Amino acid sequence: MATGSNEDGFDWVSAQAACSAELMFQKLMDGAKADVDRRNGATLGRNDGWRFEFHEDDGGFEVTRLGSGSKDSAFVTFQREGPRIEISGDGVDVQLTAVVGINAHGDCRYYIGEAEYLGWEVRKHALDLLFFDSVEE
Repeated sequence: MATGSNEDGFDWVSAQAACSAELMFQKLMDGAKADVDRRNGATLGRNDGWRFEFHEDDGGFEVTRLGSGSKDSAFVTFQREGPRIEISGDGVDVQLTAVVGINAHGDCRYYIGEAEYLGWEVRKHALDLLFFDSVEE
């Protein structure tokens, strides 16, 4: 939590300047790498046989699901486009646009629509169907 945000003299300009899309995108990327490792590291009571891969490129990153059949394959792409973070799926129904900003406490957060989210919540919205949804035959 930012210090002094409940004071009238809180330096919101510096707090907002430090809350960059680039920094928050990097945090999403680091978290997604860890999510892929966790999902691959345990069956979590599932016998779907899926494996997940993390791929990074110049403009963003992608989490890919690999399975035994072509219907098992899917991916979610994260791209930073200026102040926006665009998240979209292929093979899974995911389409999100996040921006970052400070909240009333002065903390840097992700915003999708009018709702405020922590990083793990954005990753859950983006990756939940990829990691856990059943593939229809």
